[in-house]
Amino acid sequence: MRWKGLRRRISVPGVPSMTDDAEPPPRPSESAGGGDRPPIDRSVVQYLDRVRAIFRPTCSDGLAPGLERFIGQEDVFRHVGTSAGGTSAGGTPDGGTSDGPQPMMECPVHWPASVKWVPIRDLEIVEILEDQDVRAG
Repeated sequence: MRWKGLRRRISVPGVPSMTDDAEPPPRPSESAGGGDRPPIDRSVVQYLDRVRAIFRPTCSDGLAPGLERFIGQEDVFRHVGTSAGGTSAGGTPDGGTSDGPQPMMECPVHWPASVKWVPIRDLEIVEILEDQDVRAG
């Protein structure tokens, strides 16, 4: 079948092409912990706050057995309180070489059972997570 008669021209709005732009598109950020973001102040972590953090022990001498595999790994920890004296990674006393009371973080459940807490100084905090108050509601 042939069309005889009027031909209509359909007007379609123009869509800019990627090659039409004078500027290149913005690049995605290089990593979640980008260099332009300031580090999180550990003092803002409140009792029972949860944090996303990377385990980086400041002293590997007193490291509890089995913790080597968690170094550099990101996990979720919960601030459970403050120790009376110094502790090493793994929640064990460090023999009195303390800097004073140290905020302690509860370890994730998949860590070794012998390890209950780590000092906050052993964590590189990536993000403070919102924690719902179970008493509310």
